Amino acid sequence: MELKELRKALAAEAQAAGICSEWYNYILSAQSKERLLALYFKGFDFVEENDFPSEPLRREFDDIRRHYNIYENEPFSVTNKKRLVAYTGATGKAAFNSYSVGQIWARKGSDVHVEASEHSYVNVYVVEGATAHIKTTGKSRVTVFLHGGKVTQEATEDAVITIKEK
Repeated sequence: MELKELRKALAAEAQAAGICSEWYNYILSAQSKERLLALYFKGFDFVEENDFPSEPLRREFDDIRRHYNIYENEPFSVTNKKRLVAYTGATGKAAFNSYSVGQIWARKGSDVHVEASEHSYVNVYVVEGATAHIKTTGKSRVTVFLHGGKVTQEATEDAVITIKEK
């Protein structure tokens, strides 16, 4: 799909889900797929609440989404990435060490293993149908925002795992 068509399709889907006119115009005026993915992360509250975009439109980003740490139906293994989104069928490990900071969104049907060590700080958002396995060591901190789904946890040394049910 050409960029112009993709912008129109995304904007129409977002408008049907109730996006505001300002963000609707941001989508329509995006100059690249990379800009659309930047909007995706900036507006992740909307993305999460509305399961946006639909799977067919997500397919349009298959050529670049891994660069932005967005995974679907595939394994992954990353270290010290600022953001990661795991969709259906994505399984893998996200490791954080030193003073790294990260955010992980475990979407329906994903299985994410988070390992935090040293002084790292990670927020993990887990929705219904997703599983997150959290392991912390050192003085690391992990906060899990549980919107359904399952979490296993193991904290050693001075590490802390906090679970906030939403």
